[in-house]
Amino acid sequence: MRQWASRLIPPVALGAALFFEACTVGPRYTPPVVPVPNAWRVPASQAESLANEKWWELLKDPVLQQLMRTALAQNTNIRLAAAEVLQAQAEVMVTRSAEFPQVSAGPSVEGERLAGGTLANQASKSQTFALYSLPGSVSYAVDFWGEYRRATEEARDTLLATEQARRNVIIGVVSSVAQDYFQLRTLDLELSQTQATVSAYRDSLKLTQSLFQGGVTSELDVKQAQTALQTALAEVPLLKQQIGQEEDALSVLLGQNPASIARGLSIDKQPLPPSVPPGLPSELLERRPDVLEAAENLAAEYAAIGVAKAKFFPQLSLTGSGGVESTALSHLISVPALMWTAAAGVAAPIFTGGALRGNLNVAKAQQQEALITYQSTVLTAFQEVNDALIAYQRSRETLAAQEVFVQAAQGALHLSNLRYQGGVDTYLNVLTAEESLFSGQITLAEDRNAVWTALVQLYQALGGGWPP
Repeated sequence: MRQWASRLIPPVALGAALFFEACTVGPRYTPPVVPVPNAWRVPASQAESLANEKWWELLKDPVLQQLMRTALAQNTNIRLAAAEVLQAQAEVMVTRSAEFPQVSAGPSVEGERLAGGTLANQASKSQTFALYSLPGSVSYAVDFWGEYRRATEEARDTLLATEQARRNVIIGVVSSVAQDYFQLRTLDLELSQTQATVSAYRDSLKLTQSLFQGGVTSELDVKQAQTALQTALAEVPLLKQQIGQEEDALSVLLGQNPASIARGLSIDKQPLPPSVPPGLPSELLERRPDVLEAAENLAAEYAAIGVAKAKFFPQLSLTGSGGVESTALSHLISVPALMWTAAAGVAAPIFTGGALRGNLNVAKAQQQEALITYQSTVLTAFQEVNDALIAYQRSRETLAAQEVFVQAAQGALHLSNLRYQGGVDTYLNVLTAEESLFSGQITLAEDRNAVWTALVQLYQALGGGWPP
């Protein structure tokens, strides 16, 4: 029996190895075809896509660059995503191990003592026996139908999806750092402008009080000047509160305890790129990590169908065990001490109560869900790029118009002051001009922030190179 088995197993194993690739069941993954627009809704330059530019070349502020490097190294969400990649790598290793023979060994020593003075022989002495053994076993499930190979393929696709998810987390975190930093610098500018307005209102109040004491103007002008000053003063603590909260939010993004944040260039000194070419719409399918993640998840579901289908077929397993056994340790490696066994078995499902069919239907449904998710992700990607392009273009137009408005408001305030001091106009016109300028300057700062926010969102939507 042993001789027959030893001659049979090698040909069986060789035949199984040759038969593997031809019998992998389940559909093969092919990237789905999705409709891609020919161009973006907003006309843009056809130069190399903005997404190909490095983030440190796009954002010139050295302090912001350092903050983003800190976030890349310390942000908890990025670190968590990296740990999930390591876990997925380990799961690939565990899953792939089923494709290989499983070998184990377990040396042992057993002792037995027989008491003397038995009824058959009163003169006999007690005896002690020791049994030394070094057994080993090998088991191998022949993967005729590709169940284990499909499972490994599924695990690898999941790993690739996890890596793309990590990239997506990185893009989200550093984009948030950039947007929060620009918001912080906007609040800083608004605070500076408010404090300058407070100073101007104080000067106006002093002038109005002097004119009132000289009988040139009325007490109403004094009260109006006081009201304007107090209104501006009330904005200062609110802005300081918002600045502190923005610093706390940035600190958490950096993976640090809430603290003050270093400042670089003012929001009105940040250099904008001369153009923002988005590139071709089809490039999104190759660059955006969320699209690539959805594609890898879809590929994993294709492999999962193969795993479910393979369970319908018979499974061939080969097992063998062998080793040495002796009552004397010195004879453990001698030929008479050798022992071995070998076996081959086939197990086929006959009745499972619909479990196999149900598992296959689940896998097919999950594949359809993954396909729809991929299609939805692609549509969302196109929408986000178009929205960001529209926002960037319109915010630039709004910023240009607001700059003209502020220049006009500054000229109007200068003329109003001259007319009031010359006694040919009322203080109400001066106050109106001051409020118009103050409001225009705050709006101008917010418009600059809107432009930078739109630019960062466009870079993010294009799948720009945030990772180092």
